[in-house]
Amino acid sequence: MIKQTIDITPSWKATSEIIIMVLQNKKVDAKGLQNAFEMIREMGSNLDLANKELNKLAEKGTKHD
Repeated sequence: MIKQTIDITPSWKATSEIIIMVLQNKKVDAKGLQNAFEMIREMGSNLDLANKELNKLAEKGTKHD
């Protein structure tokens, strides 16, 4: 039997919508706010990493032209 997995990781857009809902919720506690802020920081770090990798690829592309 072949074991298969399904990736249910939310997209960054979906994640940002969840964070917005948390921040708009007047009943959210300090832990919920902390989690939302950590997610925003993670998104920023991942975007920085993606930009760094894209810049590396762009540099490689211009060196071969």
